[in-house]
Amino acid sequence: MRTVGRRVGLAATGLLVAGPAFATSDTEKELAQMRELVQGLEQKVDAQQEEIEHQSGLLQDAQKVVREQQQEQATLSGVSEFWQAIDVNMSVAGSYNWNFNQPSRTSSGQGTDQNTGNSGLFYPFHRDHNSFQVDQVWFDVGKRTTAESRAGFHTTILYGATASFLGQGGNSHPRRDVNDQTSDYYVHQAYLSYLAPAGEGVQFTFGKFATPIGAETADASKNWAITRGDVYTLLEPRDHLGLMASTEVGPVTMAAAVVNEISQGVSSPDVNSEKSYIGKLGIGNDMLSLATTVAYGAEGPPVTGPFGGTDNGQKIGIVNALANFNSDAFSAYVNADYVWLEGRKPAAWGVSIASHVPITDVLSAALRLEYLRDKSTNGGFLASPQDFFGIITPFNHSEIYGATGTIAYEIAENLTLKGEIRWDRVVEETYGSLCGAAGCLAPREFLTNSARGANDQVVGLGQVVYAF
Repeated sequence: MRTVGRRVGLAATGLLVAGPAFATSDTEKELAQMRELVQGLEQKVDAQQEEIEHQSGLLQDAQKVVREQQQEQATLSGVSEFWQAIDVNMSVAGSYNWNFNQPSRTSSGQGTDQNTGNSGLFYPFHRDHNSFQVDQVWFDVGKRTTAESRAGFHTTILYGATASFLGQGGNSHPRRDVNDQTSDYYVHQAYLSYLAPAGEGVQFTFGKFATPIGAETADASKNWAITRGDVYTLLEPRDHLGLMASTEVGPVTMAAAVVNEISQGVSSPDVNSEKSYIGKLGIGNDMLSLATTVAYGAEGPPVTGPFGGTDNGQKIGIVNALANFNSDAFSAYVNADYVWLEGRKPAAWGVSIASHVPITDVLSAALRLEYLRDKSTNGGFLASPQDFFGIITPFNHSEIYGATGTIAYEIAENLTLKGEIRWDRVVEETYGSLCGAAGCLAPREFLTNSARGANDQVVGLGQVVYAF
């Protein structure tokens, strides 16, 4: 028993002595493992930090790309919004003209190798008998002013027979040496505009703009008839160069302009010390409207159109009254003009009444009736030796009657075929004769320059118009 106890004691003592040694060895292993674990964690943390930095760089690059794309999209959006605000209109028109009086060729005031006859001058946009022609190639580009975008512009450029006439303000304009009027061009409008934030908005237009006078326009696609009426041709201007302000107050529209001159076809620099002025007042809606326009001012020689050759600074005036009615079943207008020279007796007036009736969705008919006359005790008023029309001698009192019937058929989308018959009659009362070195001018029967001269003239026309 005593031996066993001693052995147990020795064993216990050995364990107590060896225990710390064993404990020290295990601790070192655990510490070593912990150090390895910490080092591993540090390596992972470093790797994760590197990955975070890499991902941060990628994120910054992505954000930069996004910002650039947003800026590019904003730029493209701005460009897109600009182009969406641009209005573009274009039309191409060609026609054929047959004068039943069959005028002969003439070189009088028209150049050589032309088949107008003097009576052909009565239709300045369609003056060539038995001829095909390009009436016009019309370009309209502009941006309207709005409350969100207050600046705008407009440009109208055209080629063709219409440009030949408008290019010199009259049909005495000689065509190109090869008689190719298709290549003649004319800038009808070129202006800048600004919508001022006053009231419902006041628009200022500066540059060259179409006249606010009359019912018909130079654009073939905007008129019911193929030919322009006598009131448009003989009494009204085409465009003006100057500054115009216009506004609307409810159903009332108002406009006022100061321009170089108001005569037909005159948009050149002013040649006298005074300007001309235009005022317009209108009331109505899309269905019924009434408007009155007054133009008055000093003109410079040579004043064209119905005003003859006036002195520099001679004051002239035009009063225009226009009534429009539009409905799905019937449309019509009444357009009247009175023109005069201040301090002189010559004056003239004319009225044009027109209607338009849609027969089917693609077929329509139009009728225009006109009457013009001048008054003078010392020579005619609608023309003079300097007048570019030359259809009536200057010492005659004249009355003009006209009737035009037009049928229009839309043969395809945007493509319209028109047929027209037009009758005109001129009645002249002679006040004398005009003689000079070239001989005497005496009234002829409508000045047809052919053996079939008559006071009456009938012209048949066909026209094809594409417009969008």
